[in-house]
Amino acid sequence: MMRSHWIRALLLLLGAALVALIFSAYLRPAFMLDLANRLLLCM
Repeated sequence: MMRSHWIRALLLLLGAALVALIFSAYLRPAFMLDLANRLLLCM
């Protein structure tokens, strides 16, 4: 029972982080493009 609470909290935290990332992409598109380029160059 306790484990399902941790999994749900983790999923909520991940969802909130994803929404924050998308929101920041709308606020500063040049920074997000630079970040995406850096991540692609590392692979």
